[in-house]
Amino acid sequence: MKFSTLFVTAALLVSFSACVKDAGTGSGSISFQLKAAVSPVNGAAITWTIGSAGVTSAKIQAKKNDSTSFELKSEPNAQVDLFGAVSITNIAIPTGTFRNVEFRSELASFSNKASLRLEGNYTAGGVTTPIVFEVGGALTIKSKRDSIVIAANGNYTALTTIGLVTLTQDVTEADLKAADRTSGKIIISSTTNVAVYNKMVANLAKTQVVEFH
Repeated sequence: MKFSTLFVTAALLVSFSACVKDAGTGSGSISFQLKAAVSPVNGAAITWTIGSAGVTSAKIQAKKNDSTSFELKSEPNAQVDLFGAVSITNIAIPTGTFRNVEFRSELASFSNKASLRLEGNYTAGGVTTPIVFEVGGALTIKSKRDSIVIAANGNYTALTTIGLVTLTQDVTEADLKAADRTSGKIIISSTTNVAVYNKMVANLAKTQVVEFH
């Protein structure tokens, strides 16, 4: 009986030691990034050339080991050039396997700049017209991954791309031809060309694409 008890105790110690060895310790780092992708609109060409976003908060929401829900957050309060440098902030994250991962960029107006602003040119019938899309209120850009694995001291990048194909989905050439002009420019905002604005803001609420590596 004593031999049996010692054997079981030894087996438990080996098992516990193996679990400790396999458990992740330490943390990694995720570079949180945001950019825009250029695209045409339904037979009429919009070429976006300038874009900026005011990122007040960057968040990662996930479940660790399929059970514990958690959120990591950074408040960079950064103006991001959507067609240039894309880095926003670095977020430390513990090691392990994470599922149902959502990356969220919370945008807001600050320093007298819009939450999100895009500028470019709209061409139809051989005529090119400057165009601006501007969001002044709070806005969330989100993207998702089924799972990520974080190793100790690992450095990772989560790059969310605002797809301008998605942004202008359901915005037709007829919409843009009929849009009001302000000093020869098409301005799409909460107070000007509101119907087109509402379509574009609704499209921004859709899940965007993220590259994680």
